[in-house]
Amino acid sequence: MADGTECPVWNPESCEGTSSCPPRCPRYVAPDGTAYTIYRLADCPVRRTDEVAAVTGLDPAVDDGLVAFRADAVDAWVERLDGATGRSSSEEGRRWEATVHVDDGASPVVGVELVRQLVAEAVDREADSLCVHAPAAVADAAVRDLDGANHATDDQRSDLTHSEGADSIVVDLDSDGARRTTRTPANRGDVRVSRDLDALFAPETVAVVGATDREGAIGRAVVENLASSFAGEVVPVSRSTQSVLGREAVKDVSEADADLAVVVLPADATVDAVRDAGQAGVDAVAVLSAGFGESDDEDGASRERALREIAAEHDLVLVGPNALGVLSTRRSMNASFGPSLPDPGGVSVLSHSGAVVTATLDWAASNDVGVRDVVSLGNGTGIDEADVLRYWGADPDTDVVFAYLEDVQDGDRFVEAAREVSRTTPVVGLKSGRSEAGASAAASHTGALVGDDAGFDAAFDAAGVVRAASQQAAYDLVGAFARQPLQRGDRVAVVTNAGGPGVLATDAVSDADLSLASLSAETRTRLAESLPDAASVTNPLDVLGDATVDRFVNALEVVLADDGVDAAIVASTPHPLVDGPELVAGIGDASRRYGKPVATCFSGGPPTAETTAALADASIVNYPDADRAANALAALATQAERRRHPRHAPQPVDADRTRVADVLDRAASEGRDTLGVNAMAVLDAYGVSTPAGELVTSPADAARFATAADGPFAIKVASPDLVHKSDVGGVRVGVPASDVEDAVAEVLETVHEHAPTADVTGVLVQELAPDGVECVAGVTRHARFGPMVTFGLGGVLVEHLDDVVHGLAPLSQDDARQLVESVDAAEILDGARGSDPVDLDALAAALVRLSWLAVDHPELVELEVNPFVATPDGAVAVDFHAELQNDK
Repeated sequence: MADGTECPVWNPESCEGTSSCPPRCPRYVAPDGTAYTIYRLADCPVRRTDEVAAVTGLDPAVDDGLVAFRADAVDAWVERLDGATGRSSSEEGRRWEATVHVDDGASPVVGVELVRQLVAEAVDREADSLCVHAPAAVADAAVRDLDGANHATDDQRSDLTHSEGADSIVVDLDSDGARRTTRTPANRGDVRVSRDLDALFAPETVAVVGATDREGAIGRAVVENLASSFAGEVVPVSRSTQSVLGREAVKDVSEADADLAVVVLPADATVDAVRDAGQAGVDAVAVLSAGFGESDDEDGASRERALREIAAEHDLVLVGPNALGVLSTRRSMNASFGPSLPDPGGVSVLSHSGAVVTATLDWAASNDVGVRDVVSLGNGTGIDEADVLRYWGADPDTDVVFAYLEDVQDGDRFVEAAREVSRTTPVVGLKSGRSEAGASAAASHTGALVGDDAGFDAAFDAAGVVRAASQQAAYDLVGAFARQPLQRGDRVAVVTNAGGPGVLATDAVSDADLSLASLSAETRTRLAESLPDAASVTNPLDVLGDATVDRFVNALEVVLADDGVDAAIVASTPHPLVDGPELVAGIGDASRRYGKPVATCFSGGPPTAETTAALADASIVNYPDADRAANALAALATQAERRRHPRHAPQPVDADRTRVADVLDRAASEGRDTLGVNAMAVLDAYGVSTPAGELVTSPADAARFATAADGPFAIKVASPDLVHKSDVGGVRVGVPASDVEDAVAEVLETVHEHAPTADVTGVLVQELAPDGVECVAGVTRHARFGPMVTFGLGGVLVEHLDDVVHGLAPLSQDDARQLVESVDAAEILDGARGSDPVDLDALAAALVRLSWLAVDHPELVELEVNPFVATPDGAVAVDFHAELQNDK
């Protein structure tokens, strides 16, 4: 693919065309930007078969081959020889033979793409060689492409037999050059796999330790599930019987020669069984037994610690305990006590709940969504979420990951892994437990605004995980990522046969922070020429209630052809003129050919079984509610944006770290666990602007400072015991120099009256901060993810306004800028009621410096700058409070 040209379907990073895509990618973008859609003849849309037959002379219902569309035109096709399979038996081995045709006036590049498609498919089907007949221009270009133009080393040559100007090529399919056409995208290979989980998801032999014939026992259910479909050997392990369900049993796991052992014994016996498996050289163990850490007793916790030690000693891939098990369609393996094995597909599922696993598989079956791997981690004693994410991130057949999480074992590892994986594989997260319990005990404004769930929000955002608000929303997102291409922008068109649903869909687009696309004049003209006079040719596009499938689909195609449209919602109500499966097939064809996602919103009851099957065949997702459809499209747009603009790693800032360490050491030696305005030097040390000021201990000292500085002044009591100084009369603002001495005396007297036990170390006399927008910025430490930055508007009223956002520290400049722009009232920062806009870059830079202050000094467990005044010239920290971890 040409530099600067983005694949309009999958948008992989650094895409180089088909040679670095999975075999037979349905889309091809030529160096000049022309997009083609490639079908197998048998899969050609019914609406296109007459056109294909007329141009190619082939019958899609009978002949075997490929056809390449450029928009609505057939530009090239492949005719297979030697029968429908394209194979012949000869002394030369299994050879495929085919002919590539290019229509008059069409570019040879599409013919070259069809040659690549043939090479990829022939390699995939384990043929030995491929003979391709093609026009000389196509053959010559294909040779240059496959054999040296882009890959010059000898060991990458594809062993081609071809003479310049000839009309045939013979390709040795066992060469590295040929196999290059089937490799996965290079960026998938960049995901670092922390644990090899092949033994867990694709074992050759599975031992069931605790297998039994007893009805209702988990040991029986696991053996039955494996025996019903597993493409490997199942070995029951039992000391009480010689066979289980007709399969010969062994007495010890060491006799099974297993890759994976599934343990279904009572808790007391499980530890020894896992130890035996480790000593026997088993690579992976799934412990389904309960009675460990989840039992909330010391015996259970002790058993869980023992499992962790055994796994570490023997380098076991351990799942569980208290797990549902493992399922994978790689080898048709259901090593769980779940009810059924799902159909194969690209969705991989990680869950902390066995019940969510079974619910997810039931949803997938009901909606014809295919599944790759499933693992229930149970108590998570062994491998963690990061291990599984990395393994799937490097797997070319995992299209989307769904993770149901109740917690994460290691926050830093999770964020690092998810950030790396989500660059190429969408990760949908559903996190339970949103309670803010305990936040009210926090010591500062910022702490009261940050709960455990806010930390997960910030972590998911930093990691590129798409968070779902509910189980249904998670399934909506998974379905969209599994079936639809990413969209290039946020401009959405609505096509409907009824005004009401069209208006609802339009509202949903707005509510999802998407834009209603503006149709071009050319598009409106084309629509006016093809639609009845009464039809609307603006967005939303109403094709009227009597619209047939052809009218519906033709209008959609015109809309998708508009460069100003990135996606579409088709809102339809039941009508006798509209056949559901036929409409879905047309929508799927249009979406595929134009490389743009289309979500359907069919009102009324659930789709018929025929329509549901058509939706799966067409890779279209139907949402009964327009809000759900719009939210799914918004997720596709966000994922595409993240791929186009990946997060840059934060860079450390220049700072006087020694100066801060001295301040913190002094506080620790004095036994203090808080810092106040008397320690604003730590902000200066990190380049955060503060007003000129001085800490004084008497009214007279305050007066001397005021005569040499620029007034008016702010006066603030300094006390480690007083977080909210204004509540006890400890703050005066706008004090002229002549009144500073009296004002300081009044502050000291008032504070003593309202807080007689407070340790007052002095009074800070500050020059007033410039006028600007009062904000709050702070850092707290999340139990799982470490320091987390909070930013909001409102100063001392921030808790009442409840307009705050959070981000994981350290922040990059881009992170901080995004954080600042994410508050609901961000338009105030852009200038409200005639005021000048603030310097957002300077404000973001100050947040970056605060984030590094917390990262560099972990003994600062919490800090707050409030108010933090944002101005057209920068950002000024007016007040400061910090909580310390004092171990001295």
